[in-house]
This record gives sequence, C-alpha cells and structure tokens, in this order.
Amino acid sequence: KGLTFTQYGEPKAEYQDIINLISEKNKSCIDLVHNLVKQNKTICAFQTRNIPHLGHERIIQEGLKHADYVIVNPVIGVRKKGDIKPYIIEKAFNYLIDNYYKENVIYSPIIANMFYAGPREACHHAILRKNIGFTHFIIGRDHAGAENIYGAHEAIKIVKKLNINIDIIAIEGAYYCDKEKKAIIKGIDSYHNDTIREISGSDFRDSFKNNNDFKYMRNDLFKYIKDLGEDIFEWLKRTN
Repeated sequence: KGLTFTQYGEPKAEYQDIINLISEKNKSCIDLVHNLVKQNKTICAFQTRNIPHLGHERIIQEGLKHADYVIVNPVIGVRKKGDIKPYIIEKAFNYLIDNYYKENVIYSPIIANMFYAGPREACHHAILRKNIGFTHFIIGRDHAGAENIYGAHEAIKIVKKLNINIDIIAIEGAYYCDKEKKAIIKGIDSYHNDTIREISGSDFRDSFKNNNDFKYMRNDLFKYIKDLGEDIFEWLKRTN
C-alpha cells in the first residue's frame, strides 16, 4: 500500500553499526578535504571503479596540473556484479601512492550507492564532491557508464551546463600511443592518430581473470595485485 516516511525517525538497532561505519568513513574524507582547504590548497576528486592502469595514471597527472592534491575518491557503496572490490582498489592505489606519487595523491573514498546512470549520475557525483568541499572534479568520457546508452561525452556536456561551483576537468579519453610509448589524453596531449590504442576495460579485467599480463599497466602493480591471492571481483569466484 505504498511507503511511509517519517522525520527524525530512529533506525533499527541492527542497522546502527553499519550506519556509524558509513558516517565515520565519510566524515574522514570530509575532514581531510576541509583541512586542506583551510591551508588554501586546491583539491581535485578522481572518481574511479577500477584498479589503476596507465590511462588512470595519466588522468591523475592531469589533475595535479590543475590542483595541489588529487584525492582518489571512489564511491564504494552497493555495486554491480563484476566490479572490482573496493578493498582491492584501495590496495592498488595505496601501492601507487607509496611507490610513485607520495603526498600529493591521497586515497580517501566515500560510501554511497552507485547507480550506473550515466550523465545524470555524473551531475550527482559533481554536486556530491562540491558539497564535500573539493575545488576540482574529473569527469570522464563515459562517467558512471550506462551500458552505452548515452553518447561518449554527454556527461561532460551536461555537467558543464549546470554551472556548479566546482571546476570540472573534462577527460575525453585516455589512450596509449604506441609511437610515444605512453598514455595520452585526447584533446590535451599530442599523439599520432594511427598509433593510439584504446585501453579496453574488458581486456583489463580479462587479464586478471586469466592471469595474463596487461600491456597498459605497471608490471609491478599487476604482480602486487596478483600476489594478494584474492578474488578481486564483486560476487565472482576465482576460476582456475
């Protein structure tokens, strides 16, 4: 017969521990951002659902051109089958931070649900980061992907129209240039059209499932993740 909503209601006792955990985790991220802002620092949020490959690293580098800090800030609430487990993402990024980026890149997630709703969710993500206190936010070519329902750059176009009080860094896509032997961002870096390769997310995931090296990822990071000896995908059992 429908739903009943109440104001100032008390949650059931069995949910209180998880509510407290979510509140503490999110407060940790908010406090981190606020403390940096108090120091007159600019902070860029990078939303991601994946273990970092070279394309992600190039995006982080671009973020550092615009802001003093990049905070890798994934949404780690309820996620769909086949996504990378948040624990694995955290281990991977902290490995990169400890070994390559040091203090200017920080891993600090927020707990909220992912809806995979494309451009409208990109707007939600931008507003969420603005409310937390971030000064910059990265929007990708298929932000909060919705199974190819929308055009490649729709999220970027819509978020920019909103005039949210946060600087948007638009990323049209990270690719690998065989000639330059490095990851590039379309529209920002120079590259050779006939030698760029898309860094395929499905190939990336398949490499882990099949224990094959991935060409567009640091070998030491790949080995580090494999040596954890854990299933890295949500709700998927390892296959031999």
